Amino acid sequence: MLVAVAAIVAVPATAADRVVERGIVQSIDRDGVVLRALDGSRVTVALGPGTRLRLNGRNAIVEEIRPGFVAVAVMVGDGPARALRAFGRVTDRRVRGDVVQVAPRALLVRRATGANVRIRLTAATAAWQDDRRVRVRSLRRGMRVDVRLAPNGAARTILVLRTVR
Repeated sequence: MLVAVAAIVAVPATAADRVVERGIVQSIDRDGVVLRALDGSRVTVALGPGTRLRLNGRNAIVEEIRPGFVAVAVMVGDGPARALRAFGRVTDRRVRGDVVQVAPRALLVRRATGANVRIRLTAATAAWQDDRRVRVRSLRRGMRVDVRLAPNGAARTILVLRTVR
């Protein structure tokens, strides 16, 4: 009897349980995305901590997905989306805010909205302060920075706008 119950619980979601919503992003935040479907209806899709976000085939963060982008959300049952794939032309690839943490391969920046953004650092990342190039590891907590991103989402250039006092 116990084996039969375990077999029922372990059954993965079937294709019938999967729901796919497509549309144009109207608004998006950490909790959900509002899509306008082709028939004009609006659909709200919940996002959760486990939702995988992709933009033009690459890993993304919520702040990179903007209104006007085409999106496909995949859900199983009534829970939050398992995946949100968005497609659109990215014109402004910048993050501006205060440095929270500098690690060997990543920079954590807090935007004015209070959201933290993790930005990948590469060997090609250049940092500039007062019109001179500085080492990325010289960045400190509290510095206001303007980070220009490469097409792959990694930091291309970090401009220090204000130093820590």
